[in-house]
Amino acid sequence: MGKNSNSTEETKLILEEWKTVIQTQMHFNEMLMKMRTTAVSIVIAVFSAAAYSLQYDKLYLTIRGCSFHASVLIITFGLGMLVGVFVLDYFYYYKMLLGAVERGYQIDRAYKDKLIDGAKMFGLSTEIRKAIGKPHLSKFYVWTFYGLVFALGIIFVIGILFGYAPTLNSNG
Repeated sequence: MGKNSNSTEETKLILEEWKTVIQTQMHFNEMLMKMRTTAVSIVIAVFSAAAYSLQYDKLYLTIRGCSFHASVLIITFGLGMLVGVFVLDYFYYYKMLLGAVERGYQIDRAYKDKLIDGAKMFGLSTEIRKAIGKPHLSKFYVWTFYGLVFALGIIFVIGILFGYAPTLNSNG
């Protein structure tokens, strides 16, 4: 009974850690998705405010001899906010998620042949890894997610700086 009891306790501890690792992965994933959707929604709202401000021709600013519409500053604020969220996401929370995922791989590798009641219980992280392909592609996806919004903001700024002309009959 002593050996079997020890094996049962060991199995319980392994399963408890595995469960904690999976919950941690889910927690960081959920935090990242909420942060990303909220950030992009806010940045899009800021870009919309900039577009709305373009109807007011008198919102031109002159700084050190350069004149431009105030919408350029509004968009720049949105881009700055996007960069700030990206830094927090990619260099902090994303790294925490990667750590939790790596721990899941470690558990999968260590106990891949362990049977519990005749069934293999581990391998979820490895199966997800197989399904999504190379794990380092996730970095590409995060950069692309933020990069597309950033690039569109830059295009917006360039369009305003070089393509926006105030109307002569403006009442704004």
